Amino acid sequence: MASAEREGASDPEAELDLARRARRGDAAAFDQFVLRFQGPVYRLCRRMLRSAQAEDLAQETFVRAFVHFDRFDPSRPPLPWLLAIARRLCLDLLRRERVMVRVDDAPVAVDPAPSPERHAALTEGLSLLQHALAELEEGPREALMLFHVEEMSYHDIAAALEVPIGTVMTWLHRGRARLRRAMEDAEAPVSSSEPPSARDSA
Repeated sequence: MASAEREGASDPEAELDLARRARRGDAAAFDQFVLRFQGPVYRLCRRMLRSAQAEDLAQETFVRAFVHFDRFDPSRPPLPWLLAIARRLCLDLLRRERVMVRVDDAPVAVDPAPSPERHAALTEGLSLLQHALAELEEGPREALMLFHVEEMSYHDIAAALEVPIGTVMTWLHRGRARLRRAMEDAEAPVSSSEPPSARDSA
């Protein structure tokens, strides 16, 4: 399954209508449902697994959704429900295989033709950010990615991660603070005392 972007701008009413039709057994609507949400689902799986199994788990997410669509609340947005399914599948796999988890690369805006110096700076900055993200606990890391990359609301993030909204707010605050501190520490100049120069021989 390709990690395609969701088509067009997010339209909550259209997404709910699509989910309701799919829930009633409309096969064509379910196909559109998969196409609309496969991008965010795949990205979550990839961030958690960092392996080719992400594609399989993303597909399994929609299989589970199809089988258990009767559990979907048609008055709520479908994406948090899907991400909760995907997250549980990934966590089950990670527990079974004891896989080390690393976060996916965060998107960075790059100039069309950056200079070598600019390219080096961007590469270094991305490396620092990826390392800082990887050092965060799973909760703050996923909350940050869902808020800043998937542009989800606090309420939807809480539903996807299955925690209270207050926890999401705490995770976001804590994660941003730790990222800021890590980036500042990494970019701080290292002060070193120069060794005294050798005395001129008389």
